[in-house]
Amino acid sequence: MAKDSVKSLVGKYERGLYLLLGLVGLVGLFCIIYIMFFRHQIEDAVYTSVLNQSRTQLENQVSQIISLIEREEQDGINYFKSEVKQEVENAWAVAQAIYLYGKAHHFRDSTIKELIKQVLSKYSYFNGQGYIFIDSVKGTVILNPKFPQIEGKNFWNWKDLKGQFVHRKFEEIALYAPNNEGFVTYYWYLPGTKKPDEKIAFVKLFKPYNWIIGGGVYRSYINDWVMHHVLTISNSFNVFILDNGKRILREKEYKFLKGLTLDQLKEGVLIKTPEKFYYLKYYPEWDWIVGAYITGNEILRKVFYLKEQFLSTANRIVIFLTLGIFVLVVIVSGGLYHYYTNLVNAIKELAAKRRDLLKMARSLRIVAYKDEITGLANRRKFFEDLRNLEGHNLHFAIVNIRNFRDLNELFGFEGGNRILAEFASTLRRVVKARSKGDCKRCRVYRIRGDKFGVLGCDFNDSGFLDFIKKVIKNLESKDFSYNNVNFKLDVVAGISKNKDNMLIEAEIAEEEAKKRGLDAFMFDEDLNVIFKQLEENIKVATQLKKALAEDGVVPVFQPIVDLKTGEPVKYEALMRIKVDGEVLSPGVFLPVAKKISIYRRLSRKMMEKAFEVAKERGVRISVNLSSEDLAGGSMVNWILTALKQYGIADRITFEVVETEAFSDIKALENFYFKIKEIGAYLAIDDFGSGYSNFEYLATVKPDFIKIDGSLIKKIPQSEEVEKLIRYIVAYCKDLNIKTVAEFISSEEILEKVKELGIDYGQGFYLGKPVEEI
Repeated sequence: MAKDSVKSLVGKYERGLYLLLGLVGLVGLFCIIYIMFFRHQIEDAVYTSVLNQSRTQLENQVSQIISLIEREEQDGINYFKSEVKQEVENAWAVAQAIYLYGKAHHFRDSTIKELIKQVLSKYSYFNGQGYIFIDSVKGTVILNPKFPQIEGKNFWNWKDLKGQFVHRKFEEIALYAPNNEGFVTYYWYLPGTKKPDEKIAFVKLFKPYNWIIGGGVYRSYINDWVMHHVLTISNSFNVFILDNGKRILREKEYKFLKGLTLDQLKEGVLIKTPEKFYYLKYYPEWDWIVGAYITGNEILRKVFYLKEQFLSTANRIVIFLTLGIFVLVVIVSGGLYHYYTNLVNAIKELAAKRRDLLKMARSLRIVAYKDEITGLANRRKFFEDLRNLEGHNLHFAIVNIRNFRDLNELFGFEGGNRILAEFASTLRRVVKARSKGDCKRCRVYRIRGDKFGVLGCDFNDSGFLDFIKKVIKNLESKDFSYNNVNFKLDVVAGISKNKDNMLIEAEIAEEEAKKRGLDAFMFDEDLNVIFKQLEENIKVATQLKKALAEDGVVPVFQPIVDLKTGEPVKYEALMRIKVDGEVLSPGVFLPVAKKISIYRRLSRKMMEKAFEVAKERGVRISVNLSSEDLAGGSMVNWILTALKQYGIADRITFEVVETEAFSDIKALENFYFKIKEIGAYLAIDDFGSGYSNFEYLATVKPDFIKIDGSLIKKIPQSEEVEKLIRYIVAYCKDLNIKTVAEFISSEEILEKVKELGIDYGQGFYLGKPVEEI
């Protein structure tokens, strides 16, 4: 038994030895194979892996910068628009102050105008890039500090590079927009150059002299600001931006770009130079090339590090395995220890990098969410807080310095910023004190300009309103000082509790507080009408765009009847919009269409269909034209070309509303002469509702006059109206102009207009509008 046990042990030992020898043999064979075949493959794999990792890293950096550019672009446009508006309103206030002072001291108007020009010619903003201009309503340039050579010239018929009558757009905004003010985008020359650039301008009517006061910002200035802002945020990365238009570079040498096309850059290109590896991608919206790079030394360090990890470890294992199982165990142990040490070091390195990344992220977050002037959280942070406070009862107040404009004019841009910073500090301190130390209940922001925000959490309505009133009282009681001038601030606030429209509702409530002379006002149902109208306008705008895409512009035809024979002589084509089974009338969609600049496309589609009916059915058609159609040279040219192509000019009458026709008599005359040459007709619509300028009738001498329906309806009740219509008819007969009575709704009115000698009639009594003639 003992002998068998020894043999068994010896056998096990021998088998173990043979196994060990076999293992050593396999290890030796592996070493030979490794040395012969795999060493170079491992080196190539390490190099390829590092390159792929570096490319991915660079692609991610470029993608993050492009995303940042897209976010900053919209924020930049909104910011500069609000600043331009503020500067124009400041300039307007200066002009108003000079005017009132001059009138109070009995200055001549010429003296007052010269004083206003002298003061505003020196008014600048955006580090001297922005300036104030003044035009008369009729197009004469009153003041242009950057282009004084155009002062005194008339720009009524000047078009920019897009074919837009710029001054006419100014006039439309100044005379008809709410508050006689608004934004206009056009192309103008950069100061000091002959290069045109897109300009976003804000204009406001100065009623005493019918002046249009305006100012603007060039798109290239916004782009430079965005580029500077983006590069500031990404300063710690190896990132650069190339303006492909200006060739203004952050780096000095970009010879490696030679030979690359924009199509290649749109897809993203990795370029290797002796010193660096670059990844480049084209951002077509602004004609920028965004790039990131990693130096060749960094890649070599990574390759060397990883290669050493693989090759040195493998070499040591091969050498030590050949010494035997014991040595193999030692080597394995040493290798495990080595790997453990490397793992620990790698983890430490990753932790350090993670700390650096977190620190960088915190820095970026501070830049992105902090207002530079006041140190308060900005509007972007406000919207993020709203999302994070879902489920809480929230109230928000816009707090505005009512007299800041005067202070800004008195102390200038730098002084204004100092006042804003001090006001922000005081507001934060007062809110903290008034919320009894519970800072989490109230958060303070700078929204824009001199508008600040206070977000309250878990207040009731009356409690928050009372809280804001107390805050305002504290702010107004504080003494402020700048340049040895002591003053107090006049503060007003608007409050909203609707989380979905909190900022807009608060601003509307703030304006209401100003109108009512209150310290604070909370948005209520009465103000909700504004929102409903905005929502309805958005709905109609969407329907109009869908109607254009889905052929939803439909003409209906109402007969115009010869009152002697009772037979239709032609049909007026009226526009309707059909979308999703709903029919929109002109009273609903026309105001919205003109606001969103879609009216001409609708008008053109309408005319195309009316012209087709005139050609196919051989009938006479009347179509309506607006002042927008007459003012647009491209629209007039299209009309003339279409009439010639269809061969129907003698069947078409163009109807222009009286108030629009005589607002630009030159455009009307020009259009009338052109259509008369090819045989078409002109009618003045709704005559008697506006100017009723008989002198213009003799000048233009249209083919038809359509007497306004509001007068026709009054004939049975008013002898004065009847006399007026008799006079219009007699005057038109003298000029050989045919007359049409609108809104004939009864037998009584029909007989009356026949008696008055009117030639044609139109109205529901004679025929309603229908899709098929």
